[in-house]
Amino acid sequence: MINEKDLNNLADEVYLVDKNKAKKDKIESWREGDIIKGGELTQGYKVLKAEDNTDNGMQAMAVAPVDDAGNVDTSQVVIAYAGTNFSDAKDRATDIQTVAGGDKQLAVNPYLETAGQAITAQDFADIISEKYPNAIITTTGHSLGEYLALMIASENQWRNVGFNGPDPYGILSADAKKWIKNNPGMLTNYRNRGDSAIGNLMGNGTGAQIKVSLEMGLDNPLTYHSLSVWKFDDNGNLIIPNNKYNKKAMRQQAERVLMTQFVASMYALKALEALFRSSGGGLSSNEQFYLDASQANSVVETASRSLKLAMANVIILYQEAIEDAEKLWNTGLTKARGSASKLSGSEIEEALSSVGTTQSTVISDPSEEYREKINEAKEIGESFDILANEIKGQIDLVVQKDQELAQQLKVRL
Repeated sequence: MINEKDLNNLADEVYLVDKNKAKKDKIESWREGDIIKGGELTQGYKVLKAEDNTDNGMQAMAVAPVDDAGNVDTSQVVIAYAGTNFSDAKDRATDIQTVAGGDKQLAVNPYLETAGQAITAQDFADIISEKYPNAIITTTGHSLGEYLALMIASENQWRNVGFNGPDPYGILSADAKKWIKNNPGMLTNYRNRGDSAIGNLMGNGTGAQIKVSLEMGLDNPLTYHSLSVWKFDDNGNLIIPNNKYNKKAMRQQAERVLMTQFVASMYALKALEALFRSSGGGLSSNEQFYLDASQANSVVETASRSLKLAMANVIILYQEAIEDAEKLWNTGLTKARGSASKLSGSEIEEALSSVGTTQSTVISDPSEEYREKINEAKEIGESFDILANEIKGQIDLVVQKDQELAQQLKVRL
């Protein structure tokens, strides 16, 4: 799956689909067929389609990984949406009318109304999904772009990873809201804790928010909103500073990694399942099929190992959270006893309860939530194992029944 570092950079590059912005920056705007590479990207990407909508100010592009030989991997596609260009009145109007007001239409002046960016963003997504029906599609964006990317991912049941976006829950359909509820972890909106003026607006109805304290200190509010403040490790994963505030964010990130591994693994297995059932149960009798079967087994085993590693990390983080909750309660009691030595244990607990601090609120309730997260991780692993075993069984059955292939292999041994 395409890593978070590249998604961050693509969320930045999509701004240059805007011809006016590109001209102002004295560079070429991105167009269909262009190759985006270099800079902070870990690999190259080919622009499959780009749109600069002059009616409402929306910019979007769809890209796929490309290797040095020019081979394009359209099994993975990223749709990136541009955020607000503050020199564009239509972008500013979208922020007010759609993000703040919840109206998908856009009144560009008192006498003229047009389809807003939320509508044309979906039109763009429809074109890409129709042209690449078997692709794993991920959406990304920054600011207004992430608002649109979150909306599109929710409506189309896709993965999203973006940055500093207002939450679009208010304009989502009932079906999208139901899907969000049933598929936690598919949406990731990294928000800078200090970005209260823009990126943390409109709540967190989608549940996509991972709010991170970047320990930037006092700074210009617009700096908190910047894409460039996010840092990534050698594997392209977002680095979340290990501090007390970020404990929750680190657990949430681990959940998203698990879900990403699950989605990638399920797509791989579904593709294999289609391959082995495509002929209605008919058998191939050539060596190429045997090689395909061996490769399929390798895919299943590799996906299984990756998923189990991600699941183990999630479980460890939540087990640590349970231990932290217990330590917090015991530390609090110790300090309370030191401050009120004349009170009995029950009187101290009663005093703490009067201000909303009880053993239940500190240990029991959070620990129950953490145990539910651990169980969810285990259920994901079990779902994967069931499908993996079914496919491995199909592979074994086909190879066993292909007597002609078996005879060919015997002759050559």
